Amino acid sequence: MLVQDAMTAHTRTVRPDQSLSDVRSIFEEEGFRHLPVMGNDRIVGIITHTDLMRVTYGAHIAEADFEVNNLILETTTVDEAMSKDLKTIEPSAHLAEAARIMRKYKVGCVPVIENGDLLGLVTTTDVLSAYIQEKVG
Repeated sequence: MLVQDAMTAHTRTVRPDQSLSDVRSIFEEEGFRHLPVMGNDRIVGIITHTDLMRVTYGAHIAEADFEVNNLILETTTVDEAMSKDLKTIEPSAHLAEAARIMRKYKVGCVPVIENGDLLGLVTTTDVLSAYIQEKVG
């Protein structure tokens, strides 16, 4: 199976200058766990649910201290927390290659790029769903 057959076509993105509070709202309201970060019409990073956790809990703040957590998320930009060292894949690549990238680099998604344009993301859920569909039908 090819990446293009399993990927999540992704239209929702964020900008590097947005706050992590904005990202948290998108995650909560729209159910995403990964968002591409776009700058000058190019993908410049990925922000994940784990990145948000790292920023708040990495500051050794108790989970119950919501006011401090909110302040941190409101004052920290996506650029400060996102992953910038991206591993990407083309839509015509085999899905197994995407799985190898995720495993090797310990990432939950890989941006799908064609001719420099972001087409979507392939996630661990996409890989698992494709595997189950192939095996079970």
